[in-house]
Amino acid sequence: MREMGETMQTEQIPLDEAILKEITGEGTVEYYLYMPRSRTGVRTWELKIRNQDGSRKIVVVRDYGFNISREVIKVKPFKSRAERNAEINRLYHEENLSQIFLANFFNISQPSVSLIVNGKE
Repeated sequence: MREMGETMQTEQIPLDEAILKEITGEGTVEYYLYMPRSRTGVRTWELKIRNQDGSRKIVVVRDYGFNISREVIKVKPFKSRAERNAEINRLYHEENLSQIFLANFFNISQPSVSLIVNGKE
């Protein structure tokens, strides 16, 4: 079992090594979530990558069967809780990121993300 905060070894991620190296560059994968059938209906990997400068990025890999797409998801900066919640809501509804992944990325619980995306908070 992996400890919280421990970075993932690239050998543990079920993606082609060449694709993974292209995605991470010089960064390391801190967390990933694999969904055999995401909300969009395709196999999806959501990756939280820490760059060498300490910044983080989100990369989503989608396997459509005939094509594998890679997309870097832009996270807008925020300074308040309300702005953070608006960004979580945007990432969930517009970028189709999962609640579990967003909870890990923003270091909050999945039930908190659920409240945010369903307009209860």
